[in-house]
Amino acid sequence: MHHEDRPADASSRWALNIIHTCIGVEPEEKVLIAVDEPLRYALDPLLGEALNAEPAEAWTYTFSNAPRPFTEFPARLLDLTTQMDAVVVLLASLDPVAELPAHVAARSVITRGKARYAFGAYIDRSILEHELSADYGQISALTHSLADRLQGTSSVHITTPLGTDLRLSVAGRTWRTDTGILRGHGVYGNLPAGEVFVAPVEDGAEGVLVVDKGLPGLELSEPVRLVFEEGKVVSIEGEPGAGYLERALQEGEQKPNGERSRTIAELGIGTNPKARLQGNLITDEKVAGTIHVAIGRNDFLGGKNLAPVHIDCVVSEPRLRVDGDLIAEF
Repeated sequence: MHHEDRPADASSRWALNIIHTCIGVEPEEKVLIAVDEPLRYALDPLLGEALNAEPAEAWTYTFSNAPRPFTEFPARLLDLTTQMDAVVVLLASLDPVAELPAHVAARSVITRGKARYAFGAYIDRSILEHELSADYGQISALTHSLADRLQGTSSVHITTPLGTDLRLSVAGRTWRTDTGILRGHGVYGNLPAGEVFVAPVEDGAEGVLVVDKGLPGLELSEPVRLVFEEGKVVSIEGEPGAGYLERALQEGEQKPNGERSRTIAELGIGTNPKARLQGNLITDEKVAGTIHVAIGRNDFLGGKNLAPVHIDCVVSEPRLRVDGDLIAEF
């Protein structure tokens, strides 16, 4: 398909991106688009692109605000996904503790079938018209280039001007890409996209991480200092972020496998030139010039930790040395 010559203004470019560039709808395919109530306005542009540009069969579903947070996807929705060639889920909000297990379980069901799956949370009109209107061909090339450079490495040393001094083991772990270009059966990716990420060895994180840009649902006014020993967070300082993070972790620790919530989960490097730091994790972690370090669950990233939470922490101005070589300095 060739859609690059189709004119598009800011109000429709994101819909063209999602339907054509990201999930690559083909004639006669079945597409499911699910949104929550605040994003119902996005259905018309998406359906217009799916149905008018290609003779695809489109289905829609709206998550009601009433039962939020939800602990599982409706059975009829999951059943419908197994009949689809492509699934897009866009949410204006997401409870990272209460709703994460439902999304991980749904992802497992969807990607076991033939569908390719694009998922975005904390989406608003500004993100649609900015981050999701980026050049995803350019993002894909940059992301794959960085991942190729990092593949097969063993250790990462992260420092920042604010005091981060954290060493991670990535020995035997695969660096993965989140480019936004989703093709093939069972392929999954985030929207907006743009990062290289890895699941570090769970007992191999040592040192200090100073988080200065954001936690899920919280834009930081002051940095938060996390100390890691043998892969686990052993202390958290810096209000108000420390209290916010402790509450999220304590809530997770009440659930099955809760004792694993403080374990290192992920290192991600942003590669989206159009992404903005705005106190929204979905865009902040994609910003070229930031990294994010997560704690908690990472089995879906190639790790081994089954925890009830996955909490990303966004850090600016990182300096990364990988196997002793300077890879990135922002």
